Amino acid sequence: MKALALVALILPAAAMADTPAVSFLTEDYAPYSWVEDGKAVGHGIDLINEVAKRSALSHTVEITKWTRAIALAEKDANTCVFSTARTEEREPKFQWAGPMYAESTFLIQKSGNNADVSTLEQALAKTIGTQVGDFTVDLLKDLQASNVDAAPDLPKTMMKLDAGRLDYVILGQESARTMTADNADLEIAMEVSKDEYYIACSHSTPADVVAKIDAAMNELMADGTQAEIVAKY
Repeated sequence: MKALALVALILPAAAMADTPAVSFLTEDYAPYSWVEDGKAVGHGIDLINEVAKRSALSHTVEITKWTRAIALAEKDANTCVFSTARTEEREPKFQWAGPMYAESTFLIQKSGNNADVSTLEQALAKTIGTQVGDFTVDLLKDLQASNVDAAPDLPKTMMKLDAGRLDYVILGQESARTMTADNADLEIAMEVSKDEYYIACSHSTPADVVAKIDAAMNELMADGTQAEIVAKY
């Protein structure tokens, strides 16, 4: 299992002498973010590093449990969490920058399973795995899913699927595609929704800092850099 990672990025002191370092938090969720050889990697990590560079911000990036990441980003100054679905419940809790991604959410399954299911309504009657604090918990609740199993993190969710304790796991588009491409025992079952994922910063983070992050992320989307970074993975 991948370990936690804290990676400090130091930019020229003159560029950020008057700006506090920003802490960016996320979870272990390949290909967006994961730990490899003790280093935080993934296209989400690359995007945040590029955003900080273009914003002239000193920053750190930490991969941790999602529940911890989003809790710290809600209350701590100069702290942001990514990649975060902008739900109605979360909207007033953060300042928002982005989006970083516009993607679908899918159900994946062990190959050949659930042959009796042909509609989303039928799939929602099965046992679906996700993670505590993930936006998909509320999404599945809104969709009136019958049996949602929320584990502490994605690796534990995938272990449950492998052990036959889940019928499906709900994942973002890139993770669903990566996992099924890398494992012949897994396949995408169906699309659940289409969503946007943002950088969410605490209200105690200076508004001008969030504005810089927002402008840089929008620039990355507009000039094609975001697509180029995602395509590398």
